[in-house]
Amino acid sequence: MIKKIAAAHKKTSAQVIVRWHIQSGFIAIPGSSNPKHIAENYDVWNFSLTDEEMAEIAKLNTGKRYENW
Repeated sequence: MIKKIAAAHKKTSAQVIVRWHIQSGFIAIPGSSNPKHIAENYDVWNFSLTDEEMAEIAKLNTGKRYENW
């Protein structure tokens, strides 16, 4: 489903996920050492997810947190 939403906005899946966090009011701190990915992570300000897309993504919440500290 993330891939479908990404394709509709001509963005990557990662960009959609970062955008979802921002639109939801969460703090998103994506990280990468790849310059291309860093640029992609920043390029999320020129589109918005619809209310329906936001709800679809929110349904994916399993209540689990994933960290790689």
